[in-house]
Amino acid sequence: MRCRKILTSILILGFLTGSAPIAFAETFDKVELIVLENGKQAEKSATIGFDGSAVRIRTKRDSDAKTFGYSDIRSIEYSYSKAPRWKTGLGLGAASIIFPPLLLIAIPIGFTKHRRHWLMIRTEKDFAMLKLSKKNRKLIIATLETRTGIRAEGAGENK
Repeated sequence: MRCRKILTSILILGFLTGSAPIAFAETFDKVELIVLENGKQAEKSATIGFDGSAVRIRTKRDSDAKTFGYSDIRSIEYSYSKAPRWKTGLGLGAASIIFPPLLLIAIPIGFTKHRRHWLMIRTEKDFAMLKLSKKNRKLIIATLETRTGIRAEGAGENK
């Protein structure tokens, strides 16, 4: 507990004086990397890490699935937009065959949509599409903006 207070004090002092006394690597989990596998879109559980020179996106299989140097990043786009919840609706639809009253629940849920937090990081030659957790999205975006000097642009529904 005392170590955390000292670390927090050092960080605050560094930000107030305009320079960070120590280069810290920051890592956030509960991120999904959207990739194409065999021509289909897939989500891979990932972590996003920030070190002194680059942002690194790691999955369980790939230690560095995507790496972008801060100076190479051209744009950052964030959106909070709707996406269909097909899996929930189809699962209840299949269960309703066994228990018919579930059909009344399955039809509306299959077509409802909910919003997700999306982040696109682009360079001249590559990009990464990420689905962020509600809990860490603000920290990830703020860290990325601070490290790159590029402001995240809003795209789609930003409510």
